[in-house]
This record gives sequence, structure tokens and C-alpha cells, in this order.
Amino acid sequence: MLRDTTLLAQTPLFQGVPPQALEIAQEAFTARFYPAGTTVFKAGDLGAALYVVQQGRVRIFRTYLDERERVFAFLGPGEVFGEMSLLDEEPRSASAEVVTDSVLLVLYREAYQGLIRRYPQVAHNIAGILAKRLREADLELEVLSFEEARGRVAYALLKLYRQGFGENGRMKLTHLELAQLSGTSRETVTRVLHALKNEGLLRVTGGYVEIVDTTTLEEVLYGLR
Repeated sequence: MLRDTTLLAQTPLFQGVPPQALEIAQEAFTARFYPAGTTVFKAGDLGAALYVVQQGRVRIFRTYLDERERVFAFLGPGEVFGEMSLLDEEPRSASAEVVTDSVLLVLYREAYQGLIRRYPQVAHNIAGILAKRLREADLELEVLSFEEARGRVAYALLKLYRQGFGENGRMKLTHLELAQLSGTSRETVTRVLHALKNEGLLRVTGGYVEIVDTTTLEEVLYGLR
């Protein structure tokens, strides 16, 4: 049983629901600790639960036949993943792995169904989360299909920034992780980061990337700079 519902109240999952819903959710969610490097689930696994990151960092990715990995997101506290498994009985479409020691709040399908019977708004919120993911996927497909490396790297950085990754635009991120997010090579990321740093859009020091100018970085994304 979850003892503290403060984080749940801040997630999109419970927007617009009465405070009593959080009391019910307190009974429905289970808090679980995952050491760094633990696989939460793999693509192809049968899914039966939704997860909320309470503490730590989670990587959502897919591994292809040639062993290449494509990272879709790095998720931090308050973010939701695995929600599709509550709506169908299809296998997981991607894998999830904790990057740092993490605490995840788990909502199993049976508990979810009991929750939405009492508070249908939660199901509506799930639909909203899925709609947002679809819009992001459409934009990402466009960027990765047509933009050059500068635009791809700018997109990945802005995506992390808008997800609240890091603090005040300062993100601890390896060049490999950024390459996996932007669909480029590590060498290309290094070159682009160096150029954006020289243009005054980023600070890159000690394993951290800090966005200095989000407006101009957005112009880079759309090929306007």
C-alpha cells in the first residue's frame, strides 16, 4: 500500500478527480524499489500494470535485431509509463529499465478497473496521456525523418527539458544517451553539442548539458538557424 499520495496528486493521471480518489488510489498502488540497471519489463512481455516514477530515473527503449537500441524517453518523478497494458492485452511495445536506484508505484489492471468504476475521470486522463504520446510520436517521426543532425539533437534536448529532466535546464546526460534519443551516432552528437556550445546555446561541462537559450534552440529544431 502507498502511504504518501502527494506525488500522485501531481501526476496527469489524477487531474480533475476529487481528493477521495487519492484515498482509494492509496490502497490501489504498490510502491516497489528497483536497483539501478533492473529491467522493469521487456518489449514483448505481457503487461498487466501501469507505473508512476516516485523516485529515480527510468529509460524507455527498444532493441532491434541488429542490437541497436532506440531510446524513446528518460522519465523522472511524477511521470507515467506502461499505461497501454491497462487498456488491452497486447504485449509490451517497448522495454523499461531503471537507470538509477528507483521507487516505482505500480497499479495492476484489476486495481485500475476498480478505480475507474468509482472515478471515470481517471480513464479519461489515461486517454489524455495516450493522446499526448501520439502527438509527440508524430512530431518525433517528422523530426527524425526530415531534420538534419542539428535538428534531431535540438529536439531531443528540448524534449528532455520539457519533461522536467534535470534541474533548470541542466541535465546529466551522456553523449551515447543523447545519440540514442536523437537517432544519430555518438560522434555526431559530440560534434553538434560542440557547435551549439560555441554558438552560446548550451553549456557542456562535467557530464552535464545545460540549455542556455530554449527559444533559439527551437529555431535550430525547425531549421531556422
